[in-house]
Amino acid sequence: MTLKFLMIAASAAVVLATGLAMTSPARAQSGAVAAAMSAGAVGEQADGYLGIAGSVSDAVRQEVESINIKRRAAYTDLAGKRGVTVQDVAAATGCQTLSSRVKPGQVYRIGAGAWQTKGAGPIALPGYCATAG
Repeated sequence: MTLKFLMIAASAAVVLATGLAMTSPARAQSGAVAAAMSAGAVGEQADGYLGIAGSVSDAVRQEVESINIKRRAAYTDLAGKRGVTVQDVAAATGCQTLSSRVKPGQVYRIGAGAWQTKGAGPIALPGYCATAG
């Protein structure tokens, strides 16, 4: 793991803890998206974005896209401040999200792999997330 990624992960942890990276619009979701997450049709991904894991309405799909656009804007802002890539910030934030915000019963995805359902234990994170949780 590179020192650069460790620094980004630490920044992502601080940003998530203080709520700065995921401003209210980037985190906010309607009851429909929350229900889709509870039903396993929408989930968090290691790349820092929400993904569609099952069948959803056009309205839910559009809201997921809107949330992801807002997340990318927040990642872009932080990347500019840290002098790193947007992908690095998104991945570091994804590590933090998977380790601390995905609840048992919700679905998540690592890379291009299959969607998985979180159990009672921690999620097995990718190697680059080793210090995220």
